Amino acid sequence: MAKRLLIYAVAACVAFATVGLPQVSRADDHKEYLVKAAFIYNFVKFVEWPGAKAISQQPRIDICVLGESQMINAKEVFKAASTEKQTLSLVQENNPKNIAAHCHIVFISQSESGRLAEVLTTLKGQPVLTVSDINNFAEDGGMIGFVANDNKVKVEVNTHSVTTAGLRVDAQLLEIAVRVIDR
Repeated sequence: MAKRLLIYAVAACVAFATVGLPQVSRADDHKEYLVKAAFIYNFVKFVEWPGAKAISQQPRIDICVLGESQMINAKEVFKAASTEKQTLSLVQENNPKNIAAHCHIVFISQSESGRLAEVLTTLKGQPVLTVSDINNFAEDGGMIGFVANDNKVKVEVNTHSVTTAGLRVDAQLLEIAVRVIDR
């Protein structure tokens, strides 16, 4: 049963990823961030957090947005995914030093590209999944980077950064990645 749910989640993730995403209007930009939010929701299912941070033990999961981004307008994805036992909340966070205290996942917006190294250094070794659409994010030490591939949203995964934070990525997520980096 659990394996079937994982397969359905991967299928949903792939279905969202196959939506064309040309950058021509505000509505298209919103669609792009809805697709990215759907990916992030699925990351909750395909990443394991250690000990007390384990998703199964949390009544509330904070997905934080650092910086200015259209991602903050994708709250409906997380609201729809919430259950009576577990609430997924999209939270604006402005201080990288506060992230490890309450965020399971942080989406680092492009507005933070100038201080990306500082943000990643602050979060290094913390059980927080770092996600972004900043160019070369996974290559530069982030965990999961969104990339455009044939006008579709795809992911790159830096497994070294993931394991350094004490997290574990399911092999099914690695299978859909267009690139896996291990350094």
